[in-house]
Amino acid sequence: MLRWKYSRPLLAILIPLLFASPLLGNNPLSHPGLQQTMAVAFLYGALALTYDLLFGFTGLLSFGHALFFASGMYLAVLFINHDVLVWWLAVIAAVAITTILAILIGSASLRTGGITFAMVTLAFAEAGHVVISRNFGGLTNGENGIALNADKVPGIFIGVFNTKYLFWISLGTLVLVYFITWWITESSAGRVFAALRDNETRVAVLGLKPARFKLLSFVIAAGMASFIGVVMLMVSGSAAPRFASSDVTIALLLMVILGGAITRWGAVIGGIIYSVASTRLQDLSQSTALHSVPKIISGPLSEPTFILGLLFIFVVMFAPGGLSGAYYYLRLKVISKK
Repeated sequence: MLRWKYSRPLLAILIPLLFASPLLGNNPLSHPGLQQTMAVAFLYGALALTYDLLFGFTGLLSFGHALFFASGMYLAVLFINHDVLVWWLAVIAAVAITTILAILIGSASLRTGGITFAMVTLAFAEAGHVVISRNFGGLTNGENGIALNADKVPGIFIGVFNTKYLFWISLGTLVLVYFITWWITESSAGRVFAALRDNETRVAVLGLKPARFKLLSFVIAAGMASFIGVVMLMVSGSAAPRFASSDVTIALLLMVILGGAITRWGAVIGGIIYSVASTRLQDLSQSTALHSVPKIISGPLSEPTFILGLLFIFVVMFAPGGLSGAYYYLRLKVISKK
């Protein structure tokens, strides 16, 4: 992979600039509306990165990743609202319990491989979604979800005037998840993950145990997803069944393919673009901007999934490696001409 020598200096400038942007006078990121949109986008970028660790770096196609995202969210809101734990202990407990859940599900699912593994993880995810949406035990409030009790969390998480704090927390979460993923993928375990993706038989011949490393990748990705789910709870203010649906995992797969797998930053960019585009297209579909357009055009344009689907098709056709793959391809062409 081509490494740009200015990438780290650029990040050293960009990240502090993003953190400071809500305070830098009248700019787009100083407005609460865009701060909220970007806070959610940062979290989806981080979540796409955890999925890239599983899918791109380890080669595991899972359709159950949303289960761990929602598990962190629901466990935290139940612990907080029912006074089981103070909010910061609830965060730790939610991540710890979800990690144990990932160990159990991963141990069972990884007895299979390929498409069978994908179907088994989908079955676990759908079971979790049914439990949440049908309100078994009277804990999840069914399709209505659970609103976070504002009196039991710090005031910086509540109110329009505090949106900048949610922006900072989400951006901090993205930076933290990126650093952890970078550290893992650059470690010896990360190199084994890549070897598993390329040729599992060779890993076994070398005396390593592929199942253990697959489980390690599965559990790490799930644990980080659960933490992101807790932060999403703070940002959105509630836990809802839609976060546990397989649609979320499919969206994560699209984010990774859109941005480009295996590059880390590609998954982040894909997640942010997908999230912002989805939000803006939803706003467009509900506005009056399309009323003057002929129905044959306004009809498809009013469906966000249609436009996102077209975007995905164009990326697959013209940039199979995603946006990051297209960047590396163009950069290689420029270098080869010198």
